Amino acid sequence: MSIKQSAGGPHFWRKACTACGCSTVDHAPGNDLDDDQLMGRLLADSPCSHLTAKVKGGGGLRMYKRNRMIVTNPVVSRKDPTFNTTTYDWAPAGLNQKLAMQYMELFPPSQHTVSGTDGALQRRRQLLTQLPAYDQDPMKCKIHPDLQSQT
Repeated sequence: MSIKQSAGGPHFWRKACTACGCSTVDHAPGNDLDDDQLMGRLLADSPCSHLTAKVKGGGGLRMYKRNRMIVTNPVVSRKDPTFNTTTYDWAPAGLNQKLAMQYMELFPPSQHTVSGTDGALQRRRQLLTQLPAYDQDPMKCKIHPDLQSQT
């Protein structure tokens, strides 16, 4: 029996899926809470700690204060006033809506972090690639059992 036949899919110790060859980041489900905890740990002891908040009963755990932005534009072509709203999963902190929109316009539309779009998913994938969970939490560092027995 070859290795390919016995290995069926993503393994927790590999960076790539053996079944389809894609990154394990592509198999990871989206979870804002985990992302916010990761960023909170990263920023806790930095000059940017004002972007985090302490969790009540969390024993010093800090969470990233995600800056979401909702843009509302009136539609004037109808008799009744209606509004188009766009929700961004992430926007730069400390900016008013006008400056934040100018910042977002610098990116191609495919990279805008609008909720539920490929741009928002791409941002999350980039975060998981740049800040892997095992770099922040030693308990998430998993070693293949065969390698562990050799040490």
